[in-house]
Amino acid sequence: MLLAGVSGRDLLDLAARERPAAAVLGFELGDLRGDEVCRRLKSSLAPAPAVLVVGPSRPPEAARRCREAGCDDYLYSPVDPPALLARLASHVGVRFRIYPRRPLVVPVSCGRVIREFLGHTLDLSEGGARIESVLRPAPGRRLVLRLYPDEREALVLHAVVLRAEPSRERDQNLLGLQFTPPPPPARARLRDVLRRRF
Repeated sequence: MLLAGVSGRDLLDLAARERPAAAVLGFELGDLRGDEVCRRLKSSLAPAPAVLVVGPSRPPEAARRCREAGCDDYLYSPVDPPALLARLASHVGVRFRIYPRRPLVVPVSCGRVIREFLGHTLDLSEGGARIESVLRPAPGRRLVLRLYPDEREALVLHAVVLRAEPSRERDQNLLGLQFTPPPPPARARLRDVLRRRF
């Protein structure tokens, strides 16, 4: 659940009621500074939430005051939203995906010269795919994938295997693959496939 407050006292009241796992604060909150809110959150809640403060790079005392108050992370504004979410996720121990995965079944083959049927995607995103396969390539292996989302020529993407584990439901393997950044035409076609299917 995501809650928002407009002042330091609002945030402290919300935190006392809701007991958040994490808090993202601006350095200037109107009535209180981010370092003071952080200090109060860390001392009044058990377990203490992870506290990230977004503030100016100048003067450097702002970042120093926040660290001394127990802040877990200080990010300079303006902050890139995916970078903020990735840092927040790492502090609360969850996996963050920049690109949301969509349930989509597409046949996939692999191989540079000889094409071998790899399996079908279970879900797909701009950043990667989860594939059900009889094959079990080792994590770290690089693959040239050919996806067949329609009648047109195959969509060729390069990927690295992040994980391979047995499927609980069938006698197959679940592969987690991350795409290496594709060239603009392939990225545009992948986005088009994801948009058309939803």
